[in-house]
Amino acid sequence: MLPREYMRPAMAAVWELVTNYGASAVFCTATQPKLEQFLPEATNPIELAADPQELFDFYKRVKVKNLETLADEDLLERLNQYLQVLCIVNTRGHASGLFGGLQGEGNYHLSTLLCPAHRKEKLDEIRKRLVNGQTCRVVSTSVMEAGIDIDFPVGYRAISGLDSINQAAGRVNREMKHGVSELFIFEPKSEFIKNTPRYVAQAIEVARIVLRKYPDAPISIPAIESYFGQLYNLQDPNVSFDYKGILACFEDNNSRFKFETAARLFQIIEDVTEMVIIPYNDEAVKLIDELKFAQYPLSILRKLQPFTVSIYEDEFNRLSVKGALLTVADKYAVLNPQYKKDFYDPHRGLHIPERVEGEGLFF
Repeated sequence: MLPREYMRPAMAAVWELVTNYGASAVFCTATQPKLEQFLPEATNPIELAADPQELFDFYKRVKVKNLETLADEDLLERLNQYLQVLCIVNTRGHASGLFGGLQGEGNYHLSTLLCPAHRKEKLDEIRKRLVNGQTCRVVSTSVMEAGIDIDFPVGYRAISGLDSINQAAGRVNREMKHGVSELFIFEPKSEFIKNTPRYVAQAIEVARIVLRKYPDAPISIPAIESYFGQLYNLQDPNVSFDYKGILACFEDNNSRFKFETAARLFQIIEDVTEMVIIPYNDEAVKLIDELKFAQYPLSILRKLQPFTVSIYEDEFNRLSVKGALLTVADKYAVLNPQYKKDFYDPHRGLHIPERVEGEGLFF
């Protein structure tokens, strides 16, 4: 998941820690890119698995099927027919829109608009329903792919990078209780998708090529190698893998390294985000009250992390215009408790108002 634009400085940092500081670095993922190309030639990474292909064959528990284009109404018709199913899409808006079309009880929505404490509660409920054989239909963003230990009998994944598709497959038949389960890949057709970030669009285009080349084995080492090989060759590697020239900050012959400049340039998340503290429960409210008068706020802020949501600057401004935010200790944004019912949904999380032309937003 490291952005390609930062691969060389990121791997240079790892190489430095291992070579000169006695550290060991372990890269552990089922979708392992060839990182050797970003390291000095003399570097010799060691494969810890005795036979990776044998492991892939032994743990084959999901068959990937490509459905091509699927409109929301057709997708919802499919999802509503299952007792238990997971559907992962690429944007928060799409996830929220699909959630509104699920029928009956036992339906869940997960995205980063739910604060971590809220997501944990939802995941606990989901796990219990899965184990007890109850209805459990989940529509989620890729937040479900980040190391979540959960087991669905069937899954749907909007077309994305092959690494994300493989991670989604890891939430299906995880405990191998269903023989071989199915993960359906689909091209979404939805009014809820406003735009697709450039890096996601590029990954999707490469995934389409690989899925055509390996229609019966997209979850395989050759497919993964082909995917990363093509993804990393989209642009001039001398430019794209260190496009801000961060490594040049450490090339001074007199060892006058530009640490401050490198730190400023190295931004994994390019878009400016703002943190909003959610008065989610009594514990959060108590900590917010403590924050108002804290002489040393960092320890309280750490305790508040499970109750925070990060949003883009534009979204932050739209909430501010609506009067939904309070400023605590002249610095920290808190969702106004008076408007919590209006701007924090118990199923969808933080509600971002639609952009209105001429509403006094300044950039």
